[in-house]
Amino acid sequence: MRTFSLLCFASLAAVANAAACSGGSSESDLAVNAASLDAAGGNDGRSPEAQNLASALAAQGFTVQNGAFAFIDMSNCCATSCSGNNPSSPYGAFYVPPAPGQTTPNSNPRPDGTSSGVHLRADEAMVFVGNTPPEGSYFGFTPYLFDRPDARGNRKPVFASLSETLNQRVIGTVGGTPFEQRTAIIAAADKTTTDRARAALVASGVPDGAINVITFDPALGHFGLDEASDTFGILFRMAVLKDPAKRDAYIANPGGTLFRITPIADADADAGSGTPLPSPPARTKATSPTEQATRPAVDRLGDAIKNAYLASTSQAVRVDEGTPDPVSCIQNLTTCAGDNRDTNYPGTPMRVLFANDDDFYVVFGVDHQADGKTSYSNASVYALEKLVGLVSVASDKYPTSAARYLPGDPDAGKLYAWKFARHCDGEAFCTVVPKGACPTGIENGAFGNITFRTYLEPSSATAPLSSTLVRDRVLYFKKR
Repeated sequence: MRTFSLLCFASLAAVANAAACSGGSSESDLAVNAASLDAAGGNDGRSPEAQNLASALAAQGFTVQNGAFAFIDMSNCCATSCSGNNPSSPYGAFYVPPAPGQTTPNSNPRPDGTSSGVHLRADEAMVFVGNTPPEGSYFGFTPYLFDRPDARGNRKPVFASLSETLNQRVIGTVGGTPFEQRTAIIAAADKTTTDRARAALVASGVPDGAINVITFDPALGHFGLDEASDTFGILFRMAVLKDPAKRDAYIANPGGTLFRITPIADADADAGSGTPLPSPPARTKATSPTEQATRPAVDRLGDAIKNAYLASTSQAVRVDEGTPDPVSCIQNLTTCAGDNRDTNYPGTPMRVLFANDDDFYVVFGVDHQADGKTSYSNASVYALEKLVGLVSVASDKYPTSAARYLPGDPDAGKLYAWKFARHCDGEAFCTVVPKGACPTGIENGAFGNITFRTYLEPSSATAPLSSTLVRDRVLYFKKR
């Protein structure tokens, strides 16, 4: 039985794999049943713009079906798994119906028959026209290979990215700026289909410079409409929006027009001619500047944090690099848990997070955003039982947080320090980790971890090279 879909989005493969290895989750537990979740938003399929585009696509020899761009309501994810969701980031998805004549079901269809994880012919595409989100620190559309059958026909959750993310640093829009602008996206694997979809978009009034192509990499995907084929889809993220009211309005109704297009057989000799798009190249990561000069300051900060809590013993917790390899995940049928090539995922191994109510953690290091290495960073606390992100703090909150430990230090402004505890008692730069169950709490004695994200170096429009960063650190404190 197939349970994997886009709605099982994870952002940290290490956490997912650790949970599976510990016996806490089976492979099927790494999915969220889409039928149990609601999606906010809809499709402007009846608008004049949508009707013009549909007519233009039909004139290019396509069967055109309505889909929807919608946000995902994670309130019911605890029924199966929340799969390492990023608490700082709402998620959206492209939902499309089955292809004409398709008999193999797509993953977890919604009541309207659309799914976020679908089988695709190599010559099909998804075509979207809509608004980008309000101004914030990050947004991006990422293509995924969701699952693939193994040699026995059992579908394995791979959830690996198929190319770089279409983010605010590279997206083309009508206005030329990234936020609150009209944009168009063609998600495809075939060049002929892409060219014809582009022609239809231009004919319907979309400027060519606002048309973006997301590639379902033909070299990595197995396309088709039968059980032997992969499932594919598009996931959307946004984070740290400046205006909360605009954020909520966009989540409630992102709008836009989304179509699944399928070439009509014999509509034209070239339709679906099987000319694959080239594999998209990886963006070049910046090798400079680096943060290595701040390492002594981070060491000083660590010592100062220990001295600030002498009533407790301190222990450094290992933080691993956490950079998944999506090509390896696809080839070996292991999970990349929704990797995004715009970020790294350093994190701690799984551990009992809290033995009692007096335990606490301080995460600290270089403020990567202030240092110009990221568009935003965050630290998140996870419960491994349901792979749920409980609380997080993003780098827009980091400024001045290290100064309390290093008063007068000239490098304090380059650093951050944040406490995660059962009780903060009015302490600044501290977040309470509640007791309870998924999706809001974790009990004493339960396993969890702390994961960091380092999103989108502005100069390279992709994740920073991990060797140029000073890795975030974690101290665990236990009352003497």
